[in-house]
This record gives sequence, structure tokens and C-alpha cells, in this order.
Amino acid sequence: MAINLEHFDQKYSPECIQVCKVYDWTTNVVSLTQDLTFTFPTGSLTGVTISQVNCSVSLLECVEDGPRRDIECMVGDQPVTLQAVTLSKTIQVILEVIGTNAEGAQVTVLSTPVMITTSEEVILCAPEGTTVCCNSTQNDFNVCRVGAFTQNGDTITATILLRICQSIVVTFEVILEVAARFCQPRPEIICEEECPVDVFPPQCPSIFPV
Repeated sequence: MAINLEHFDQKYSPECIQVCKVYDWTTNVVSLTQDLTFTFPTGSLTGVTISQVNCSVSLLECVEDGPRRDIECMVGDQPVTLQAVTLSKTIQVILEVIGTNAEGAQVTVLSTPVMITTSEEVILCAPEGTTVCCNSTQNDFNVCRVGAFTQNGDTITATILLRICQSIVVTFEVILEVAARFCQPRPEIICEEECPVDVFPPQCPSIFPV
């Protein structure tokens, strides 16, 4: 049955919705270089001539860790009170070995996943009561590369270079009457904390020095 748009126009009225209001939204990059040891199934690398070693990476968990800290920042030419938030991330890395076995056939062997835990501090508009959550973006920016590696039986120790782009969102549940449009994350704020400068007491030039 065809939709009568004119009928819909006549019935249109403002609506209230209960949603998570976005207080802040930005992106942040995790870049790490680590030497990791990967374990493979018993005997899976025996007699294999390795021709290529690849890795894959995924962000398994990203949670807030510890209390938030108020911090004064200059955004443009305006002083703003923001929050420094520590986020703890659990990252999974899997090594893929491609080679030729003793019979001359090409084989691909995957390692047991290795977990990396790291944390970092980000500057957000995250007042008390809001929720901070983050996840990795799914695009070509996320990479995992293998540097030098050594094999010892069913284990391989490799230098892993990884980069993950995260989407970080601060929300609070509200009831709104809204008109909406698409929005984009803001650029990352870099806030350098400086040592306080001594401030001298005000002088009395009308009486001293004369």
C-alpha cells in the first residue's frame, strides 16, 4: 500500500525522547612497540620454512581507571575547566605465520592470542555523573606490523608495532525535545600543565617609593 505523506504531515507533532546526550566526543590514537612472545599449537611449526609473518590487533576493552581530575585549559582564547580521565585498555594481538611444510605445501598457522594492557590520560568534558566509554574505529588507520622475530620451537618472539584509533564518547541520559543533524568528533585537546608562577603582592605606589 502506498504511503500517504500528506496524512503524515497532518499528524506530525513535537515529541519527547529519552536519550544519551553527548557531552564530548573525540578520537585518540594508541601507538605501541613491544617485544611479545607468541605460542603456537604443539608441533605446528615443526619443519615449516617461514616466508611471512603477519599480525592482527583488536581493542577488547577500554574502561575508565581511577578518579577524574579537574584541569584548567585554554581552548581558543577562553579558559575552560575540563577533566583528565585515565583510560585502561586491553589489546589482543594474534600472530599469523605463512610458510611451506616438509611436504612442500603452503601452510598458515595462528598463534594463541597475546593480551597487552596499557593506560593513558585524555582531556575531556566529563563532569561528575557522565559516563566515558571508548571503542576502536574500524578503518584502514588501525595497523599491526611485525618487525624482527626469532623462533624457538613452537614459540616466536617478535617486535610488534601497532596503532589503534579510538572513538571516545562522554554521555549522560536526558529527556529532550530535539531537532537533529549529523555531527563529527572534535580534534584532540593537548593541555600542557605548567608549574605555578610566583605572584607578588600588590604594591602601594601612591606612598612608596616616593
